[in-house]
Amino acid sequence: MNNFFDKLVAYESLVVAFLTLISTLAGIWIKTKLAREKKDRELEDATIKNENILLMLKRLIKTLDADRVYIFEFHNGNYFSSGLPMQKFTCTYEVVEDGISAECHNPGEYRVSNFNEYIMNIIKQRDFIIEDVDNMQEKPLLKNLLIQKGVKSLYNFPIRDIKDKTIGFIGVDFVKENVKLSEENINQLRAAAKLVTGYIAK
Repeated sequence: MNNFFDKLVAYESLVVAFLTLISTLAGIWIKTKLAREKKDRELEDATIKNENILLMLKRLIKTLDADRVYIFEFHNGNYFSSGLPMQKFTCTYEVVEDGISAECHNPGEYRVSNFNEYIMNIIKQRDFIIEDVDNMQEKPLLKNLLIQKGVKSLYNFPIRDIKDKTIGFIGVDFVKENVKLSEENINQLRAAAKLVTGYIAK
């Protein structure tokens, strides 16, 4: 009789172990499937966001008859040996006209400390406008960079999040000739900077 009960207990233990294994594997499969679906959704959402931003930049470049339109975002990249973060700004979106060099990967990332005055102007919600780069009297590092990129006129406008923190800027370059934008065009760029906030601010 004891032998029968021992076998029954062993059988029940085996069934419980088997059911536990099945439920564990099912849980892992469901969790993996949901994680994969979430990543797929996130990727799809990101590509839709990117398309919307690039479409807006393409409209701007046509409307303004510009040569290069772009977005830079601020971030903490790597860390110095002191442990302090390297404050950087990186080109995350760019649209160029035919025959104009794309600069987003050349190098595409800059340290804030090298362009502190320029970035400070943008952070303080100021439009940063240079109608004639050759006549710039200040910011020699920035002037040299712009000349290397072939920029003759520059228009930058801050992008701010819902907490009123500057998270980047939208910019327009004119390479072929110096251009003085109208106040209407400048207001369009300010509006575009606000619109971008909806896409990139978290």
